[in-house]
Amino acid sequence: MKTIHVDLEERSYDIHVGNGILGQAGKILRDLNPSKKGIVISNSKILALHGERLIDSLQRAHLLVETIALPDGERYKTLATVEAIYKKLVRFRVDRKTMLIAFGGRVIGDIVGFVGATFLRGISYIQIPTTLLAQVDSSIGGKTGVNLIQGKNLVGAFYQPKSVIIDPLMLLTLPEREFCSGVYEALKYGVVRSASLFNLVDRKHSRFPEKDKSGLEKMIIECVKIKAHIVSSDERESQVRMILNFGHTIGHALESATRYRKLTHGEAIGHGMIMATQLAVKLRKIDPVAALKIQQAIARIAALPSLHSLKWRQVLLTIVYNLCCR
Repeated sequence: MKTIHVDLEERSYDIHVGNGILGQAGKILRDLNPSKKGIVISNSKILALHGERLIDSLQRAHLLVETIALPDGERYKTLATVEAIYKKLVRFRVDRKTMLIAFGGRVIGDIVGFVGATFLRGISYIQIPTTLLAQVDSSIGGKTGVNLIQGKNLVGAFYQPKSVIIDPLMLLTLPEREFCSGVYEALKYGVVRSASLFNLVDRKHSRFPEKDKSGLEKMIIECVKIKAHIVSSDERESQVRMILNFGHTIGHALESATRYRKLTHGEAIGHGMIMATQLAVKLRKIDPVAALKIQQAIARIAALPSLHSLKWRQVLLTIVYNLCCR
């Protein structure tokens, strides 16, 4: 198991990465949870695949466990879902010492983090990400929130978890399209921060997750190290953390314009990185040869869904609005 520290003074926390560590979740969380009560928030698919191992680990650590199953999908990342969770937490008699456990992908993590930031004016939560995208990116850094019809993540807060537990072996059950969605995010880290990581992702992603479990674990650890270092130096995205938005300004607009139904988040970011790179070439901000290398690496991950029928006026209006909100 590899432990990576996010240094944010009183908001600091550790990220634990290792094949098979889901079974150690109870031991890791026991000392973080003074009430010995945890609320696992997930969806029915993840609970059916991995819930028994997690809950068994928590109960062996003498933690009292309740579960909340949410509908699956980005379109449920709404204030209505948050309100439904609030009502269940009241029914479970949750207090400020209770710990929320986000057990899922990016959507689950974003929702649970926002609930943690707002219920009872703030209660602790931890992230146990079950998708590659969440393991390399969204579970780290404290960005939480939900969407409005007008745009993505327009309601949210910066609220750091108490810990992150990453078990790459859970990715063995991930559908191929969802796995590739996370590979786009991993490649992003290589573009903005590490040529060696870029080469690792480009050369070996087709062998993940089944054929090279140790290589997958190494890739995730390298992504986590980069994210942890950047968040430690710029928690609220005022300076260097903005480089992690490569592809996201356009990508978020694409998701919004397609009402979160046509593209996975990673696919939207893949399209966004290609468009951002093309724009950078036109503005003479990047060498055309380097730009082509990035675009070819993105294309090798998987075939991106067509944007042929998209209403580009809506995309541009969303981009402008999101930029004005920063």
